[in-house]
Amino acid sequence: MLMAFEDVVSEIEVGAAELTIWIEQHWVLPVEEDGNFLFDSTDVARCRLIAELRRDMGVNEEAMPVVLRLLDQVYSLRRALADLTAAIKILPEDARGQLEAELRKATEAAGSDED
Repeated sequence: MLMAFEDVVSEIEVGAAELTIWIEQHWVLPVEEDGNFLFDSTDVARCRLIAELRRDMGVNEEAMPVVLRLLDQVYSLRRALADLTAAIKILPEDARGQLEAELRKATEAAGSDED
């Protein structure tokens, strides 16, 4: 379900001018139809995140693009790991066992590199 600009302003308790800046800075990318911005649930969640970063954590305008980019990378990695986990679960048992053994070796090797 899409939310109108005014509804997002009310929902996340942020000023219209501030939300407009977020859109102009491409921190959030709502759909524009007939001059009106429409936000999907992902956009609204990102607005909540930005509001929390600004208010609660004091992230300023200069740092925000870096923080958002890093968070986007974390979320992408989490999705990739979930996809990988799902793919591993459907492997035959012997292939899973081989993979686990290889991962154990890689983990041990990485641990010995840290010493």
